[in-house]
Amino acid sequence: MPDNYSDNKTLLQSLGKNDLKAFEYLYQQSRNRLFVLALSILHDEEASRDLVQDFFIDLWYFRVFENITVSLNAYLFQSVRNRAYNSLSKLQTQEKLKQRYQPTEQETSYPLENEELGQVINRAIDQLPKMAGQVFRMQYIERLTHVEIAQKLGISKHTVSNHMNRALKGLRSTLKKNL
Repeated sequence: MPDNYSDNKTLLQSLGKNDLKAFEYLYQQSRNRLFVLALSILHDEEASRDLVQDFFIDLWYFRVFENITVSLNAYLFQSVRNRAYNSLSKLQTQEKLKQRYQPTEQETSYPLENEELGQVINRAIDQLPKMAGQVFRMQYIERLTHVEIAQKLGISKHTVSNHMNRALKGLRSTLKKNL
């Protein structure tokens, strides 16, 4: 196995042979430039780091490098650029929907006939794991976005998503039993 990966053809061949040193070389040589590219589009350091990390995971796990027919650097930059714009578009769409459908103060308060349901829901939230319950309350009661929650708790957006998934799954299960 060659240890000189400066030639893209050699690097791609080594990657095809599951050479982790080649992958590490590619990662070390490209990650900072790809991060700067993602940051210039997303304007969010954590989201940019996550995006680049996810890209490299997908590159290795799904063996995407086996199908690269253009310049390796061009492929890397175009892929990260596309992911960043897709992520930005998704965030903008979520923000538009949030603004459009955010309930008013009156809509979020429980009417007297639904007070019992509100109590059942609060008890179900209290039964969740501590972080899942906290993240759920921050999103649905305080109306914070995943990014805002992540910043307040000092965790990544992906961790926030994992806690939300755990909370929703737990709530579904508990509410099915109680309703």
